[in-house]
Amino acid sequence: MIVAYSLSHGTLKSVTVPAGSPVPTTAVWIDVVTPSPLEDDAIEAVLGIEIPTREEMAEIEQSSRLYDENGARYATAALLCRTDSETPGLVNVTFIIAGQTLITVRYDEPKAFPIIASRLSHACPAGITGEAVLIELLEAIVDRAADMLERIGADVERISKRVFEPSSEGENANQRYRTILAHTGRKEGLVSSARESLASLQRLLSFLGTQTETVQLGQEARAALKSMGRDVSGLSDYAAFIGDKLQFILDATIGMVSLEQNNIIKIFAVLSVVLMPPTLIASIYGMNFQHMPELAWHYAYPAALVAMVISGILPYVFFKWRGWL
Repeated sequence: MIVAYSLSHGTLKSVTVPAGSPVPTTAVWIDVVTPSPLEDDAIEAVLGIEIPTREEMAEIEQSSRLYDENGARYATAALLCRTDSETPGLVNVTFIIAGQTLITVRYDEPKAFPIIASRLSHACPAGITGEAVLIELLEAIVDRAADMLERIGADVERISKRVFEPSSEGENANQRYRTILAHTGRKEGLVSSARESLASLQRLLSFLGTQTETVQLGQEARAALKSMGRDVSGLSDYAAFIGDKLQFILDATIGMVSLEQNNIIKIFAVLSVVLMPPTLIASIYGMNFQHMPELAWHYAYPAALVAMVISGILPYVFFKWRGWL
């Protein structure tokens, strides 16, 4: 699908271009979503540039993501997508500056795109260019990343308190730590995706801020890119801090699980020691030897029971006195 945005009465008016139809030459921003071969050909015919394929966008080497070709500047970044859902992930988005036109190529719906499309459809600066739309998009992407990291930071703080708060009466410790580990794993995956996205954004901003003979951004755009670069650097540091805190929570939770297991093992160990003397007494008098004087006693049976009870109580009292229980 191709959506072309053209300036009209102080707003950007969007037009969906049918497959095989020509792209408006007056478009300031051309948003290409999951393009077909016919749509690729239509853009190439109007702008004289090549649209990268999905496989080319997924290549990890920097020379395949950031380059100039035929007077256009190509920059691909991995952006966070579906962060509000149960299946967050990364999507590769290519930004192409060709003259005064911005072309974006994507295969998913990062939130920044509908936000900026809606904002510019209500009002936009007179004489807006693709360069200005690019800055708007990048600022929205950075803002979204910051908001997401703030939410993750708050969630991680709640998880941290949950790890160290005392257990409530009747609470299943096993289920509690299982839930904490599941939440920690999901947050760690999201933070890892955020760090990867911020790293690619930092490279993209640095690349766009450089001047070449064929592509030159205005002074305001370069200043905005430089400011966003500082923001992204700060967000990367914050994401690294959250990652370290999640690792600490993971280690602490595993430590708590180990303590719970040790407590259970300690109970069995104490029981085995407490029951050992009564078992010994019962074993002795369970032997069927003929010459055992106690077998002839009238009170031998209750005496053996009392001896077994006392021999079991004494180790328990000793453990309590030493503070082992």
